[in-house]
Amino acid sequence: MTVRERNSVILLALFLVFTMAITLSCDVDVPIIESTSTTVSETTTSTSSAPRPNTSTTVTPSPSTSQSLSPSMTTAANTTPPGDVTTEPSDVYVSPVFPVAEIYENISPAVVSVRVSIPATSLYRKRDEIFSGLIIDESGLVITTYSLMERALDYRGRLLKNASISILVKGIPKAFPATLVGHQSSTDLALLKIGNPDKLVFHAVPLANDPELYVGTQVASIGYPPMMVSTGGLTMGHVTSVYRKTFEEDGAPLGLIETSISTLPIYAGSPLVNSKGEVVAIVSGYLKRVYVQNQGYAVPSTIVTDVVKRIQDNENGTPTRKAALGITVLNDEDTLELRETYGYPNGLYISTVKAESAAYTAGLNQGDILLTLNGESMELTQDLMLFLDERTIGTLVEIVVYRPSEDKTLTLNSYLLEEKP
Repeated sequence: MTVRERNSVILLALFLVFTMAITLSCDVDVPIIESTSTTVSETTTSTSSAPRPNTSTTVTPSPSTSQSLSPSMTTAANTTPPGDVTTEPSDVYVSPVFPVAEIYENISPAVVSVRVSIPATSLYRKRDEIFSGLIIDESGLVITTYSLMERALDYRGRLLKNASISILVKGIPKAFPATLVGHQSSTDLALLKIGNPDKLVFHAVPLANDPELYVGTQVASIGYPPMMVSTGGLTMGHVTSVYRKTFEEDGAPLGLIETSISTLPIYAGSPLVNSKGEVVAIVSGYLKRVYVQNQGYAVPSTIVTDVVKRIQDNENGTPTRKAALGITVLNDEDTLELRETYGYPNGLYISTVKAESAAYTAGLNQGDILLTLNGESMELTQDLMLFLDERTIGTLVEIVVYRPSEDKTLTLNSYLLEEKP
């Protein structure tokens, strides 16, 4: 045998020995890993299912397997049952569950159907308006929309001759006659009273005292369904806009929210409810006059509560005749913000001009800045209230306004008219 052949044999033998050594090493290590891992898992499971005080389990791997066993033992030893896992609060907002069926069952018995019969006039035929309302007192007080019944009222705000109001309560087959307690046109709200000679106790739902209304708040509108629908009248949506608060000349607050719920006439006057089951607003019916009804408006419950109180105070007391200019103005904080943003002069931002009012006759527009009345500066809402309190109906007033759209100051004149609800 040559030297070259001898070296080849030696190399082949070494290769075979090395291969066998690796195979034997793998065959030995695998059972050890499985056995150790199984033992740790079984020990952990036993400990968690039947815990004993002052008991600890220690696993000491052999030096040759310490590196390969450490990850397996660490995972097994730190494993805890699902019920014992604690997590840090998440920064991701999760919207609360909306118990739709439960809320509907609680609120819908207080939702009524209002039917207003409007007599024929020289302009209109005899017709009925049907919409929804909410019972807010067990005696039968109902808050609803005003705009769908205004055709049945005269210039003093009273029902026309031959006009009538009837209310259908859920679960009672016969409609009740109702009377108009009062209304406020600027908020599109009316307060009705169900005729209740038998002293029935109606299911009533209170208005939320201080609801959280922000863009994205999930809400449901619960109205009285039309005649051909046996049960139902619920629509889901969310708040899409929150309007700035404004004030009337007597200090009454005004406010609106916009929602993704399209307002159908029959559901105008219905309650808007949040996920807590609170009535946070009353749906406005003014959107009936808009051809594209892809959104809805509602009056927040805090404003509704103020209107109800004012109507009841006027009913119980002697109504007083007051002079009015016929505008609503933005609150002082937002007015200051607009003044700083756009550089407007000191004055009151006019948010609404009422039809057939002194301001309307004078030619005031929404968006005008009221600077002075008879030379007196108008910088705060309180200034406007005090000025009108001291004036009588028929007083001639010089009105100075700044009109941003034309970038000029105007001087107008008008006689103060009687305040209308």
